Parts: sequence; structure tokens; C-alpha cells
Amino acid sequence: MSAFRPLCGTLLTVFLLCGASVLAQVNGTPKRTFNAALEEEVKQLERDRQAAFVRHEVDAIENRTAEDYTTINASGQLSTKQGMMQNLRRGARRVISNSLSDLKARIYGDSAVLTGTLDEVSETAGQRETTKTRFTRVYVRTDGTWQAVAYQATTIR
Repeated sequence: MSAFRPLCGTLLTVFLLCGASVLAQVNGTPKRTFNAALEEEVKQLERDRQAAFVRHEVDAIENRTAEDYTTINASGQLSTKQGMMQNLRRGARRVISNSLSDLKARIYGDSAVLTGTLDEVSETAGQRETTKTRFTRVYVRTDGTWQAVAYQATTIR
């Protein structure tokens, strides 16, 4: 009888894990895709996006941003793609330089969640500012093309 208990525990564990897996699929829980090449592609998207801010390539940023894009900046302010594009075109704030670190991409089918750290030097009304933020950006792939759909940043002090 005592030899039967470990077997019961093992069978119960396997049953619970299989049941959780089935429930996750039924409930639509996204399944993570482990693909190093795709993860690197998303990281490169972010590097290219940040380089476009430095070069003030507004059209490139607009093309890589979904129409329903939202961003929450480090001050907690919510903005839309339209608001962001107006600010970029006006040139009120200019990115002088930036660098990314600690990039981690997680792929879920045609969606990607990217986290990382951004060090940035910018200028607004002649005043230079250096900031360091930790961020999360969400990308969605439609018809083979990735676009940013959401962004949130928190200042690191």
C-alpha cells in the first residue's frame, strides 16, 4: 500500500497538469512561442524604432505604429497615436540620443511583449534632460508586419 501512494501522487500531478493545459487552451490563454530568431526580430524592431526617434523619422515611426496605439509615459499621462504624432511633427521635444539595454522579448503567436531599459537624452524648449526608464511595449503582427500597439514607461530613480 505504501508503494501505491507515490504512484497516486504522480498520477494526480500528471492529471492536474493535463487538466490545466486543456483548460488553458479552452479559455484561450495564449501559448508562448520560444523562437530565438523571432525574439531577436522584435528586439531589432525596438532598436530601429528608437533610432528613428533620434533621426526624427516621423513617417517611419508612424508606419510602425498601429492606429489604436496608446502610450503611458513615465509621468502617467495617457496618449494616443494621433497625439504622439502631432507632438513629433511639431518637434516640441527632440531626442538627442538613446540606448537600450536588458531587452527581453516574449512571443505569443502574432503578439510580442518586449521589456527593457531606455537611457535617453532629450531636449524640450532648449532644456536638456537625461532619463532612464524601464518599459514594456506590445507589438502585434498583421499580414507579416509588426506594429507597436501599446507602450508604458516607468522612471528609474
